[in-house]
Amino acid sequence: MSDIQIGLLMLGGIVIALVFAFNTYQEWRFRKRTRQAFSRHHADVLLDVPRNHVRDGKQERLEPVLLQDEDDTPAYLNDTPPLHAFTPPPAASEPPPEEDDEEVTMDAADHQALVVALLDPSLDFIAEVVFSRPLTLSSLPRFNVAKRVQAILRSERGLWTPAELLPGTRYKQVNFGLQLVDRSGAVTEQELASFCQQINHYAEQFDAQVSFPQRQQKLVAARELDRFCADVDVLIGINIVPTAPIPGARLRSVAEAAGLQLEPDGQFHYLADSGNSLYSLASADQTPFTLHNLLDKSFPALTLLFDVPRVAGGAAVFDRAIAFALQLTQEFDARLVDDNRRELSEAGLLKIREQLVRIYGNMDDRGIAPGSVAALRLFA
Repeated sequence: MSDIQIGLLMLGGIVIALVFAFNTYQEWRFRKRTRQAFSRHHADVLLDVPRNHVRDGKQERLEPVLLQDEDDTPAYLNDTPPLHAFTPPPAASEPPPEEDDEEVTMDAADHQALVVALLDPSLDFIAEVVFSRPLTLSSLPRFNVAKRVQAILRSERGLWTPAELLPGTRYKQVNFGLQLVDRSGAVTEQELASFCQQINHYAEQFDAQVSFPQRQQKLVAARELDRFCADVDVLIGINIVPTAPIPGARLRSVAEAAGLQLEPDGQFHYLADSGNSLYSLASADQTPFTLHNLLDKSFPALTLLFDVPRVAGGAAVFDRAIAFALQLTQEFDARLVDDNRRELSEAGLLKIREQLVRIYGNMDDRGIAPGSVAALRLFA
């Protein structure tokens, strides 16, 4: 073998090694960006779900479990620790994203991964409609079902896009996802059958092929997921009862100074950078706050609300909420009580916090992070 041939072989080996190394780097880079994209809480107009809704109107209000002495008398009834003794850990905001020297703009592969992830087999019943030839679609069907339906489309070039038809684009596949569980409960067999019937009717118009998951398996999975969601779907309510009604103008000033803002639902919300509500302040009699009644109305009591599964940040955010509640007691000469008007002690608040930590641990074990996109969908 000549020196030239040996040189060419060596050069070829080097080129192959470089290509392999480059592909490995690209794969690592893609996975890293995808993880970062899913770990951040982006506002998602596709979710568009109202805050603090309850499961079919029956969401549990978490009450403090009073510490008992051996004679079954609440330990603090005769010796109530002062509320100012409760010193929550330092308030923590949402952790800032890790610094990354790489470019922020996601490449096409990252975008494709995000679009495909809009439909989740663990949360959705996904029907795949494949056209016999690429088609230009003028519209997508509207389904007569109670649960949320979302679609993604695959173009003639093989690129996935959300449910937004682009002019001049031909599509060869549409996937429709019916959400299995939300706060109204699990999807029923009748609802699933109706959805499949409507999908088949749509596919027949285009002579398209349709594939469905195993219906019974999905129904069983939906019921099991709904049972889990019911166990962790807790709304913590802390009542602030002042010695005299609170003037609305003063209440607004204190709330806004603490970083809360009035939202269309008639409550003051403390919002994360993503726009999700971390906790809210409402009138105890459920009278919505408005710019008008905050000018000329006084409020006899307030309620601080903490929608457990929808809040990212866990116990640290709860600590901040309690610190704000304690600030209100000082500002308005008020006391903290539960729904039965029993005064909340430091021990009671800490007991709530312990239960909260257990709930978050159960959610993490299940793979549904509090405040994540999956949680916002399930608890909507």
